[in-house]
Amino acid sequence: MTTSQFIAGLIGPVSMAIATFMVIRRESFAQFTREAVSNRPLIFLAGILLMLAGLTIIQTHNLWVWDWRVIITVLGWLCVLGGLVRIFSPEYAQTIVDNIKPDHPAVIVTAVLYFALGAFLTAKAYAIF
Repeated sequence: MTTSQFIAGLIGPVSMAIATFMVIRRESFAQFTREAVSNRPLIFLAGILLMLAGLTIIQTHNLWVWDWRVIITVLGWLCVLGGLVRIFSPEYAQTIVDNIKPDHPAVIVTAVLYFALGAFLTAKAYAIF
């Protein structure tokens, strides 16, 4: 198993689980996000963890190649960026969540994209195609 497959095998199933939760338990998802962003120390901690995850991916998988593996590298950099935003501007996360309604079509579209990305990475991780 390559490093790419290993990381894809972690990111893929988690993305699919989160996406499924977003659709099946929309009200709970909305409640969790509202509660999480009302706690600035929690946003700060989430930023640290997200940045740490991104840096871990970048340290082990900073591949800028023109195939599926670049998705993992881009996700690593997005994690670093997302972590920095949460650390330095937690109020930005609060503003975004305040504008999200659980029945908004964007929630479903986002969940579908997360699930599709997760399914793709899972398939690559376990050499399904």
